[in-house]
Amino acid sequence: MIFATIIFISLILQCIAVYYFFRLIFITGHTRAWLLLSLGITTMAARRFIALVTELFNQTPHHLMNYSFEITGILGSAMMVAGVILIKPLFIMIKNAEEEQRALAMSLKEALSNVKVLKELLPICAICKKIRDDDGYWQQIETYITNNSDTYFSHGICPDCCKKLYPDQHERMLPGKHHD
Repeated sequence: MIFATIIFISLILQCIAVYYFFRLIFITGHTRAWLLLSLGITTMAARRFIALVTELFNQTPHHLMNYSFEITGILGSAMMVAGVILIKPLFIMIKNAEEEQRALAMSLKEALSNVKVLKELLPICAICKKIRDDDGYWQQIETYITNNSDTYFSHGICPDCCKKLYPDQHERMLPGKHHD
């Protein structure tokens, strides 16, 4: 009875393995490899089942049982080998994807290190609006921002400054306003 229990446990474990192999077919989409591995495990489970029935009922002649064991074992082993051979490209794809992911991560890290971001407190003159850099030098705000980011400036005059600088002509100088 102990031998029958061991065979039964082995049979259950092989059936669980078959179940998970079949699930891998749906997860990975690589049907042939996982199907062959599943069938290989299934034939091993069939071999265990034959051993269990033989042990429980002892109705099969001993030499017939040995042939069925060996034929089932050979079929199972052949399917397992074929499945392992067919699954090799899947693992190569996984390895290549991991290498590509590492390369992308390094590229992203390098790109992030090249990004310039202004994110600290900037000392600015209350009168002329120059900014003091990390070395203690005062620079025009345009120069400082251009040197520390990817921003460039074009210049114009806002309506308030235009009115202060050109009180008699500011109406004519504003874009979109044409007075004769």
